[in-house]
Amino acid sequence: MQQAPVEQNYYQEDEIDLKQLFRSLADRKWFIFGFTSLITVLAIAYALSIAPTYKATTSFLSPNESSVIQLNRIKLTSETSETSETSETSETSETSETIYRKFLNKVMSSQFQRKIFDENDYLSKLNPDNKPIKNLEDFFAGFSKTINLETNKIQKNVEKVNYEKPVNVSIEGNDATVIASFLNDLTSSADTQTVNEFLTIIQQKIDIRLDEISKQRGLLLSKAKQDRFSKIAQIQEQDLQKTNEINDQIGRLRIKAKKDKLNNIQILTDSSMIAKSLGITENNFKKIGNDSESVPTLTLAIGDNQKLPQWYLYGEKAILQEIGILKNRENDDAYTPEIVNLQNKLSAIKSNQVLKTLKSRKDDSPFIAEINKLDIEAIKLKSFTLSPVGINAMQVNQRAYPPEASIKPKKRLIVAVAFIAGFILSIFLVFIMNAFRKEEDIATA
Repeated sequence: MQQAPVEQNYYQEDEIDLKQLFRSLADRKWFIFGFTSLITVLAIAYALSIAPTYKATTSFLSPNESSVIQLNRIKLTSETSETSETSETSETSETSETIYRKFLNKVMSSQFQRKIFDENDYLSKLNPDNKPIKNLEDFFAGFSKTINLETNKIQKNVEKVNYEKPVNVSIEGNDATVIASFLNDLTSSADTQTVNEFLTIIQQKIDIRLDEISKQRGLLLSKAKQDRFSKIAQIQEQDLQKTNEINDQIGRLRIKAKKDKLNNIQILTDSSMIAKSLGITENNFKKIGNDSESVPTLTLAIGDNQKLPQWYLYGEKAILQEIGILKNRENDDAYTPEIVNLQNKLSAIKSNQVLKTLKSRKDDSPFIAEINKLDIEAIKLKSFTLSPVGINAMQVNQRAYPPEASIKPKKRLIVAVAFIAGFILSIFLVFIMNAFRKEEDIATA
């Protein structure tokens, strides 16, 4: 019978507490408003005190085909060489991917970033008031740690076939102009240095190939000179052999000529004795063919195709004179046609024009076809002009521009969060104050 009044009493007490709660909140509305306003104002002041952070972005694509062709022009020259099998210029050609990858590695290199930072005096730009900096390395690390590389996503309405995703490089900082300028300097310098490094490699290849050509040329000339000396020695040996053979022939002919001369002297001596015994002192040339019967003649019976005897034809006087000439002759060479011919051959051997030409030759290069090819290749390599004009390691898709809006801090979000938090905290404080107030009321009662 008493349960219903008790439950009703509890309900009335709860109802009274809820009304009392809202009444207490209404009584403390100015506290709630003031506290919330204070927190909000502090949040606004905090948001305004934070330096804004900007984000600058640049994007680019892989190098165009023209740049790739220019960087591979050295191949067009080195392919003309047929004598080099291990030439460094026969390496694999550079591709758009290898060039682009080297550029991206250069951009993201901390060492290269520091180089651009120092060369362009970005320390002064980031610290215009020249405030003391304890650790420059830490300062640069704080500046460069936000440099980020990422690939753009392909838009849904863009055809994916043959479409290259641009690569973005971004950086965050408090000075929009400085970070945009740094990105542009970084990418531009990376592009220039990447191209210059490729050109340096090409020049090294050219220098290596020219050095190889010089060495090959020297080896070919040495071999040609050695071959020429070998040919000279061979010709001289052949000439010496021919000379010895001819001299042997001349010696035998001289011995034969001397024997023939002695035989002839003996024959003439016998003829002179016959002529003397027959009283034929003078020659009988006038009597030959004379038909006068009054002239006494010596009749000789000779066969057909036989000559008249010398003793009859020449007579003793002429024969003796001839014997004297033969005995006084010191050299029979002029009277031996074979010796004369052989002596002419000896003269020809001594004046060998081929041998003289080989000995007097100062340069063998015109007679070596390989050297002519090497010289042509060297001329082409030396005439190869290395210029970075028109060559790029990337294509700029979008330069970095100073951003107009900051990405941090999000001031509206900070103020909104502070307002809500302040409002909730003020209500919580009102509840606490009411609780303490009830305890005081109970204690006084």
